[in-house]
Amino acid sequence: MKKQYVFLGMIIIILYIFYLILSKSYYEYKINSHIDSINAINNEIKNDILKAKEIIEYKSSKAYKNKILKEQQSFKNKWETVIYITTKSKYDKFTKTIQNYKEINKNVWIKKINNNIEGMTIYQKWLYFIFKKDTY
Repeated sequence: MKKQYVFLGMIIIILYIFYLILSKSYYEYKINSHIDSINAINNEIKNDILKAKEIIEYKSSKAYKNKILKEQQSFKNKWETVIYITTKSKYDKFTKTIQNYKEINKNVWIKKINNNIEGMTIYQKWLYFIFKKDTY
């Protein structure tokens, strides 16, 4: 009977040791995964800091200040000439009325020519088309 109790005690001790080993390894795994995530966050922050330094360095340069002055305040240096480039939609916005006006004038001019031509003889029409002279 004593051997059985000693055997059960040994099994309980072995199970308790396995439990301690597993709990320590799980605790170590949690700590290592937390350290890895913190290292990843630190690397991202370092990259963001480097990018921010580059942006600050670029925005404090003369080229950037010159660009902003030119874009927002229409500043130009003495030796520069300015060429304004616009998109087709902006260009059409300001030129559509002129195009329509030209088309209207063209239509009126064609109507006047047709009215003039209707009353001409064939000889007068030929003179009008060849020499652009109105003999009417």
